[in-house]
Amino acid sequence: MNTAEYLKDFYRRESLPIPALHIVLGSGLSAAFNDGTKFKAWAPMGALPFGDVPGLVPSTAPGHKGILRYYRHEKSGSVVCFQVGRLHGYEGLSPRQVVQPLVAAAQAGTSKFLLTNAAGSLKKRFPVGSLMLISDQVNLSGANPLSGPNPVDHAGMPLGPRFPDMSQVYDPKFRARLKKSLLAKKFKVNEGIYLGLSGPTYETPAEVRLFASWGLGAVGMSTVWEAIAIRHMGLEVAGLSFISNLGCGLGGTKVLKHEDVEKEGKKIAVKLVDALFDFAAKELA
Repeated sequence: MNTAEYLKDFYRRESLPIPALHIVLGSGLSAAFNDGTKFKAWAPMGALPFGDVPGLVPSTAPGHKGILRYYRHEKSGSVVCFQVGRLHGYEGLSPRQVVQPLVAAAQAGTSKFLLTNAAGSLKKRFPVGSLMLISDQVNLSGANPLSGPNPVDHAGMPLGPRFPDMSQVYDPKFRARLKKSLLAKKFKVNEGIYLGLSGPTYETPAEVRLFASWGLGAVGMSTVWEAIAIRHMGLEVAGLSFISNLGCGLGGTKVLKHEDVEKEGKKIAVKLVDALFDFAAKELA
């Protein structure tokens, strides 16, 4: 049984409608689900650790639990999937392994995806604790999930064109609805371009100066492969960076540590995830 078929079987066994929205949570944000946190109007409907799902590999990155958590809206009956943690290339995984949780969800019927991440600011006006809606992206990871034979489904049919257009990776209407919802929750929200690198090293001060001179907004070690894979399939995607730190050099001589990134994520985790649940309720009504 492949990953998509396993997910479909799980939906049938749990009497779940196909999740209409799949939300990926970045570093530190999984803390929102610690200690059985409950979210108003949403009922938990089961969880699938990556290691229990055929075709997925467990996450090894700190702060990324690697669990698919399903919630049903008590009024509308719509289901949302929170991917609590993601996979990364720096874990020694191929781009296709990294995007497999999302590709499988899409093949199982989900059509909307929201990608969140923790990212370093490349603009001093994008302070720690703020949010950046991703308007576009730059993939400098040196890899692409579409490299090799064009991805196909279980029947051998291409999931998308060999050379997909990337002129509008992040859906502007989807982004506008998300921005309106976040502003209503009193978040400080900017928009900018996300730069995806391979990691796991943080950027040097020279690299940060270069990237900032290009007009980019934030930099991180994820997201770009996922967005490429989703757009290849012709599906809707929005992106959201939580600014967890200033790029190296912008914050003086402060040494960057992943523990600090997680710490900042935990500060905002419950509030942000609660806002994403509220957005999902409106989006799926």
